[in-house]
Amino acid sequence: MDYPRIRYIEALPIRQEGREMILLRDTEGIMENSLVVSKDALFLLSLMDGTRSLRDIQAEYMRTLGNLIYIEHIQNFMETLDAHYLLYNDNFKNHLIQLREEYGNEPVRKACLAGKGYASNKMEFLAFLDEMFKKIVESSVNITGILAPHIDYARGMEVYQETYGYLKNTDKTLIVILGTCHHPMEKIWSISAKDFSTPLDVIPGSRDLIRRIKENTILRQYIDEWPHRNEHSIELQLPLLQFVMQKDIEILPILTGSMHEYIAGEKDLPDQEIEDIIGNFKDMLAQHGKPYIIISGADLAHIGAQFGDTFPLNSFTLSESKSKDEEILEDIKNIDADTFIKTIQNEKDRRRICGLTPIYFQLRLLNDSLCRIVSYKQWTDGQSSVSFAGGIFYR
Repeated sequence: MDYPRIRYIEALPIRQEGREMILLRDTEGIMENSLVVSKDALFLLSLMDGTRSLRDIQAEYMRTLGNLIYIEHIQNFMETLDAHYLLYNDNFKNHLIQLREEYGNEPVRKACLAGKGYASNKMEFLAFLDEMFKKIVESSVNITGILAPHIDYARGMEVYQETYGYLKNTDKTLIVILGTCHHPMEKIWSISAKDFSTPLDVIPGSRDLIRRIKENTILRQYIDEWPHRNEHSIELQLPLLQFVMQKDIEILPILTGSMHEYIAGEKDLPDQEIEDIIGNFKDMLAQHGKPYIIISGADLAHIGAQFGDTFPLNSFTLSESKSKDEEILEDIKNIDADTFIKTIQNEKDRRRICGLTPIYFQLRLLNDSLCRIVSYKQWTDGQSSVSFAGGIFYR
């Protein structure tokens, strides 16, 4: 506590009672409720990097903002942060150990968005999904994969509708789901061996694939349950699968981490770790022998004030971003993972392509398929924008 260090959290600008404030959000969900602080308090937070003493923080705050702040005020603020497990210290570490142990002992990953992002009541949720898929697209194409959003249903409904309908008549019941992990991961893959629940039912994990992964010297290193605990990118796919397919399915959920070092040129592709993962995973699927579908829960560009951009979000900006999205979607349509990465490298990922990693792995794993982009949307509230697309992979 003498050299406080803040954990990784999101700081989002909001307006509260006419004042500009900052919403502190814990992407790992360890802090159950978000905190709202002033801009001055946010600056105070930025000084808590583990290298400054309380006196150093006091001096830097006063030097920069020109306002007097007492040590007692900083200590009180730190106690509030500590009570919400926002400081990286022994209190947080011990709480994290307890949470990890509790979650690790649970056989089923519970739906964390039920009652928040969608209805927790089964009948109410079924009525919503029935309305959502009233006009469903049916196809006899041999589907091998789906590119889907992971944005909330309200904003992504149109793309979800125009994409998931293609699964209605498929007889494949093994679904591998690649999703973006929105907080730091230790490794580039995080495989879950748990069953997953939704308000509709529990979806079992593939026992055979999990057994094979545990026996594989490469893949077993990537079993890590914790990142799945509060991540939504896979969860949002599950009720849609259950409703549209209406048959017993089994899943293998895989969260994917950042590929920033490859985009920044700090690492080059091909990379031995990635090649080992892909090679071993393809061999394992072949040994499993049953037909499967690979889904990626992956949004595209994130631009505007909410994501830290200072440029105005106008029709020109949105049009330019859409053109760049079309380049990326062309690479996806061509199943060209290398060019897909290079396209994002060329713009230095300035638009924060949130689905970069799951899409890359999907393209590598489905390189013997064809692809068609069936839907695209660029959502905006006038200040920020998120884009996403729907695609089908088939043979």
